[in-house]
Amino acid sequence: MSNVWQDIHQNYKQQDWIDKPSIFAEQALPYFPKGGKLLELGAGQAQDGCYFAEQGFSVISTDLEDSALELAKQKVADKGASVEIQKVDLREELPFDNESFDVVYAHLSLHYFDHETTMRLIGEIQRVLKPGGVLAFLVNSVNDPEYKQGEEIEPDYFQIDKTAKRYFSEATARKYTQYFDVNLLDELGETYKDAAKGVHSLVRFVGTKPKKQKPYKLAIPYVGAIVERDNNGVKEVLLQTRWKPHDPLYSGTLEFPAGVLDKPYESVYETATREIQEETGLTLKAIRGEDKTKVYSPKGTDEIIAFRPFCCTQQLKDGKPWIGFVFICEVENGEPKAQLSEAKDTKWVAVSEVKQLFESSPEQFFGLELPAWEYYFKQ
Repeated sequence: MSNVWQDIHQNYKQQDWIDKPSIFAEQALPYFPKGGKLLELGAGQAQDGCYFAEQGFSVISTDLEDSALELAKQKVADKGASVEIQKVDLREELPFDNESFDVVYAHLSLHYFDHETTMRLIGEIQRVLKPGGVLAFLVNSVNDPEYKQGEEIEPDYFQIDKTAKRYFSEATARKYTQYFDVNLLDELGETYKDAAKGVHSLVRFVGTKPKKQKPYKLAIPYVGAIVERDNNGVKEVLLQTRWKPHDPLYSGTLEFPAGVLDKPYESVYETATREIQEETGLTLKAIRGEDKTKVYSPKGTDEIIAFRPFCCTQQLKDGKPWIGFVFICEVENGEPKAQLSEAKDTKWVAVSEVKQLFESSPEQFFGLELPAWEYYFKQ
């Protein structure tokens, strides 16, 4: 890989655009604070770092490739820019203190990693950003002409020649950045080198890390699905590992598929269908006890239904004010597939094994779902 990037940077060195700020750097700047500490990830030859230093920022530009670092140091010296160059591997924990930067900036450097690494990296970025700090990045789009070329490693992640690349949509970019307030998110990004090829669809994101937790005024509804199947006389349920680096308390615990009821007028059944599909790749077939409830329209234009979940759960203190509707579900035959979600290692497990683990080590389960599991094992 090192030789690949060495060749790329030597080629870039010959281009007329390598000494001027990127299109995205100039587009992102208006969203930044007036000065402060800026961390550039995957800086390449640091032309954007030099630009931000000229705008009054104290800049640390980082890269992993030695040849890029040498070219960056040369460019910084030639420009007389106040930019510190460091070697940093984005697959590892960022070597910076908590809440130490006002801006984290990444130009085409966050799309080389698998889902788990990308999640962890965004968590690291959130950690080193100050409250109110800004994250700005430009990444490959699913509308790129190269999308789906090469061997698929996981959804939207492909091995193309000697490089693995991830492709984002607005929706997947938002999933990775859900803990940021969005200032800019679209697929209108471009670069000097790709504009000539007619590529004008890179994903642009600029977001702000909230300064403090906003007070909750309303309960937050969610829908959960305990998914069952009969496997040659053995009752099994889908069990997955919660993967949210932003939530260290519960990340790594066991859970069933669940998600927020956050779309206006989306029914609980539609939410269950969506969450099962997004987290497991499976298709909802039936909900136990579900009837075709009558839809009432007393005003002629409205629609109101009644539904009966298997059970409900509610958070009464601390954390978020969750209230959940949990259903027992059946899916079309098949095995779960890796998805771009906040869960991993989804698999079918015998109910007897899950019950034994629940009774011996309840701390291994996601806390919000513990009461639902208790109800389930009592039936």
